[in-house]
Amino acid sequence: MEDTAVALPRPHLRSASTTIAALAERFLREYVDVYLKPRTGWNYHHYMAKFILPKFGKRDFRQVSRSDVQALHTGMKDNKAAADYVLCVLGSLYSRIIEDWELADIRNPVDGARRYGSREVERFLTPEERRRLQTVLEAGLRLRPGTRGSIEPMTVWALQLLALTGLRRDEILDLKWSMVDWQHALFNLPDTKTGQRSVRVSRPVMDVLREIRQHSSGTRNGHVITSRTGGRLKSLNRSWERIRVVAGIPDVRLHDLRHSFASDAIMGGVPLAVVGKLLGHRQASTTERYAHIADKVVQDAVEHTAARIADAVKPALVLPPPPPPFKALSNAQWAKVAPIVCAGRNVRTQAQLRKAVDGVRWVLHHNASWREIPREYGSSTTCWRWHARWQADGTWTGVAAALG
Repeated sequence: MEDTAVALPRPHLRSASTTIAALAERFLREYVDVYLKPRTGWNYHHYMAKFILPKFGKRDFRQVSRSDVQALHTGMKDNKAAADYVLCVLGSLYSRIIEDWELADIRNPVDGARRYGSREVERFLTPEERRRLQTVLEAGLRLRPGTRGSIEPMTVWALQLLALTGLRRDEILDLKWSMVDWQHALFNLPDTKTGQRSVRVSRPVMDVLREIRQHSSGTRNGHVITSRTGGRLKSLNRSWERIRVVAGIPDVRLHDLRHSFASDAIMGGVPLAVVGKLLGHRQASTTERYAHIADKVVQDAVEHTAARIADAVKPALVLPPPPPPFKALSNAQWAKVAPIVCAGRNVRTQAQLRKAVDGVRWVLHHNASWREIPREYGSSTTCWRWHARWQADGTWTGVAAALG
């Protein structure tokens, strides 16, 4: 999805300030681009340009009736989610026209329009499905990285955090180490769907975080869940699509891990109001009268829910200890290796071969692919070719023996 806003057609008549097109332009400029989050704002621009303006753009806003709105919605029956979103955008536009700008005392034509609604039954993981998922994750971790069916540790950690916290996907992927309060077991999230909030987390969650820190070489101020290059992980959705099929749960979305967290809490006897607080809901009808609940009750609810999930699977995955830091050849080591690989070669070539030896050692040390070799050791192709040649003529056996 691009970050740039969708271009809107300009009103055909400069004086037509009460057309839907003209008011939509003001709506996007003064409201959407100011108050909504970038991704939501992009959606508003997109749905306005693609669906609403082609249908109503030239009309005066007072000429759009509820039956017109319902006809537009019905005509999009093949894409029910988009049809409901169009009503959301159009209804918000008319709220600005009627309530904020006070251009007319009329009824919002979206009020009372029939919606398709989200799927009727939310999807929750059963204990047996959790165990199958755990089996798939463990099997994927044991495979060599890059091979068919292998799963990156960061992907497993991301899924564990989603399951044990009930947080949204982006709240986990945007989580940084600076947001983790280790002393009080809190995530201080500066920008969520419902604004800034602090989230209490359980001991199993803190155990996962410690495991990540032990095996991760990322910066202490960077993201908790990272890609191979240390940036924000972007492949979680693609990985989950493959994992869920193998686990036999192809209809389970990433967001259903959040629903499953809520389901486990409710089945464990946690009050709905407390569940709403755990998930960061702002619906006053379910959470407002319980706003005075002590933090200890919330913490007990988190512990109860996480324990229920953890009991359904094996203990936390334990990875082998990380290898010691890689060190390039010392001069003393090179003095042992040089006679083996540099016989009869000039000084310049010897310097290049020293880099190649370190490049090969780096790949073997990290069990990495050749394309990941740091530039300081030369090109990946050169290192690979030297390694193949040394393997074929037995030179590398001598190098390994010289280095102990």
